[in-house]
Amino acid sequence: MINTNYITQIYRCAPPLCNIFKHTIRVSPQGMQLHQAIIAIFLLLWVPAHASELKNQLMDHPAPYLALHGDDPVAWQTWNEEAVQLARQQNKILYLSIGYFACHWCHVMQQESYKNEKIAGFLNENFIPVKIDRELEPALDRRLMDFTQRIIGRGGWPLNVFVTPTGYPIYSLLYAPPEQFLETLNRLQMVWQNDRQRVLDLVSNEAVETFQPHGPNLERRRYQNILAESARIVMLRADLDKGGFGDKQKFPSAPQLQYLLKQYQINPQPTVKAFLTLTLDAMANLGMVDHLIGGFFRYTTDTDWRIPHFEKMLYDNANLALLYLNAGKVLGSAKYESIGQQTLTYMQKYMWHQRGAFVSSFSAVDDNNVEGGSYLWKPAEIAEILAPEQANLIFSIWGLDRESELPRGNHVRLMMSLEQYANKNNFKFDETQQRYEQARTKLIAARLKRSLPVDDKLLAGWNGLALSTFVSAAAQFSELSYDQTAKALRDFLVNQLWDGKALARSMTKGRLLGAASLEDYAYVARGLFDWASLSNSGGDFEVALAITKQGWQRFYRNNGWYQGDDTLLAAVSGEQMLADTANPAPSAVLISISLELAKKFSDDELKEKALSALNRSDTLLIRAPFWYVSQLEALSLALEN
Repeated sequence: MINTNYITQIYRCAPPLCNIFKHTIRVSPQGMQLHQAIIAIFLLLWVPAHASELKNQLMDHPAPYLALHGDDPVAWQTWNEEAVQLARQQNKILYLSIGYFACHWCHVMQQESYKNEKIAGFLNENFIPVKIDRELEPALDRRLMDFTQRIIGRGGWPLNVFVTPTGYPIYSLLYAPPEQFLETLNRLQMVWQNDRQRVLDLVSNEAVETFQPHGPNLERRRYQNILAESARIVMLRADLDKGGFGDKQKFPSAPQLQYLLKQYQINPQPTVKAFLTLTLDAMANLGMVDHLIGGFFRYTTDTDWRIPHFEKMLYDNANLALLYLNAGKVLGSAKYESIGQQTLTYMQKYMWHQRGAFVSSFSAVDDNNVEGGSYLWKPAEIAEILAPEQANLIFSIWGLDRESELPRGNHVRLMMSLEQYANKNNFKFDETQQRYEQARTKLIAARLKRSLPVDDKLLAGWNGLALSTFVSAAAQFSELSYDQTAKALRDFLVNQLWDGKALARSMTKGRLLGAASLEDYAYVARGLFDWASLSNSGGDFEVALAITKQGWQRFYRNNGWYQGDDTLLAAVSGEQMLADTANPAPSAVLISISLELAKKFSDDELKEKALSALNRSDTLLIRAPFWYVSQLEALSLALEN
């Protein structure tokens, strides 16, 4: 926790050094705030720069994202104790660059800066550059993302943080064009050579926060009042005109939509239903979804749901498939059920790995480094592949004959339904549908010839999410094969990643990689409990219980939640309550599953632990329920029992 005294001392820096970073200082109505590199005004020790003998360690790394950087001229190190020791020995700042395989802007910064010999040489000479796959280091990523959001007010990837050899983050930036990036490096190095001990004193003032213990007795009336108001407050962030949340980009926000769906089921409100329908239709009809083979993209870059960044992530598809299946039940919509099933079919057909689990993601860029290159079409390509009557149909329902919106062509969006096309042209619907399927088959064959790089890491937590989704689908559609996929996922998680004492984070190229995080334990325990409930497998209930208890032992300390065992950073504090992200907050998931397991096994100790962790931070739930809907769901579950 950065305290006020720390901020005040930094603002009292010597004028020459303040001038170096004067563009990073701002004053808000609430008082002085950190902004970008203000902590970096002072750095650790001055030592003369000397030639680096570091070599790039990422060549042929089993993690696809790290392997992508294996031939960069930057002497990338892997994140471990050796890298930290190297920084201490050479008195250099650690440059931690965090990204992931499917990330568009990560690829851009690689091509612009990390392939640049001048920039690479400066990095190698003056810093210890470390490349990190956020999917293998989720706790580190979360810690540095929190730091970044605190000082610059936003986050994203690539996430680039400068860290002292003693483990304190001091400066952060996201994507930066090469000129700006090199200027930042030069400024940091200039400061590095001009001041010393005071910054060590200042950064070491970042204290580890502990929290007072809370008992398991919930004040029912107080929490019931919070729950009663939560849906209304969440809806204050809703875009009632275009659907979704926010006014710049559109993310699916699956936890929030799931929560509103459940609240609507309890207390049907026309405004909530209209918003859910608007949002679900926008995501299904416009640019968020791949209309050719299925599957959802990460988010759209505009507020109209039209143009996505083209990465496809396992967790988004697992979460959104479940959302649409639930929406089908709650809202009585066969269309939404169908979209959920189509997403599951996409996952089974295109994301399934022969080892028995789902791969992590597909890249936003193709092998030619073109964003969306695998998904975009030009009218001439359509006309060449399809017969004239098929092309006319595709042009009409997908609007692909419009002027190119991206250099590679147009993204598929549903401009009209097959029924509307048939009625407009006086065609029989059966014939129109047959023509559409013939055209679609040809286009799929053409597109599968294009490159689509895949990150084939098999991540524990994300496959745990997928397991819960396929279990839910198997219960809803017992005649289909979803239970077989769920059983295979169960076998992979239990037999490959769980050794009876600890989970592995990932299997990649047949190797176990990364230390499992809180999200792995929470999501895998949840998935196994759901599977055991479907299959009536007592043994899997026992495994879910063992994983849950390990989650508490590893990640709940000093009455706070920790994302991972050891990030190698200094002054890492726990959090009273974790916020939802694209996924439900793992702390809330672990609390919920603990309450269910405690009831099944009559485990009073586990129940008391879960209730005590739940019984806190009501201020956050009152002021910002949007970010804590999974905590609200856990609270609702506790009040029901």
